[in-house]
Amino acid sequence: MTDLLAATGTITRLGIIGDVHAEDARLRRAINYLNTLSPDVIICTGDIVDGTGCPDECVSMLYQAGIHTVRGNHDRWLLEDSHRDVPDAQMQADLSALTTDWLRSLPTQLKFNTIHGDLLLCHGVADNDLQKVWPGTERMQVERSQELDQIIKGGEYRYLVNGHMHFRTLIHFEAMTLINAGTLRGVHLPGFSIIDFEHQAISAFTFRDEDDAIAPGCVQPLLDDDHVIWRDTQAFSGHWEPVRLA
Repeated sequence: MTDLLAATGTITRLGIIGDVHAEDARLRRAINYLNTLSPDVIICTGDIVDGTGCPDECVSMLYQAGIHTVRGNHDRWLLEDSHRDVPDAQMQADLSALTTDWLRSLPTQLKFNTIHGDLLLCHGVADNDLQKVWPGTERMQVERSQELDQIIKGGEYRYLVNGHMHFRTLIHFEAMTLINAGTLRGVHLPGFSIIDFEHQAISAFTFRDEDDAIAPGCVQPLLDDDHVIWRDTQAFSGHWEPVRLA
């Protein structure tokens, strides 16, 4: 298990950037905007490559800004030279050696301490970068995770931030809250977020379709009375109303 403790101190405000997918222009704007909100730390869920922008620029920005980043499945695939038939795929030959070396150095998991308990950052769930978690809706079937159930049972983490699903949401369990960071890519509410642990709230910011301007979205309580709370993923019923962060 690649579980690293980031030397950041205790976090009160946390900036969150989801799957990047080579969106260098949006990444630059997200970083600049988040920095105006004075987070203690900014984290990123990976998938830096495979998109229409420039991965070299993305890696340079993430590195220069000191953003704590985990490796996504698209980053792994690039390094393995596999799945290069996905849309907008890049090849190692397209990238600088500094970029591929940085991608290779990324962990699969990072651990942080917040004022309300420990937080785990990963792309899917733990070392499984393809794992999805979804309680089930009319449009999408249930996605359960034995890996996540083991994390919940272990009781070490109060929060888990992941990506991969490209849908910013909160999923609540009795002992933990999962925050999906979404993505910077595409037109389905791309954006980023910031968590204020002191006030137990998460604020979402979205890139508008027409001009890519950043629009402040909802301020959502991390836990509200009308949020469904699950024991673990085995309790998922398939009748869930997503908690949208947009």
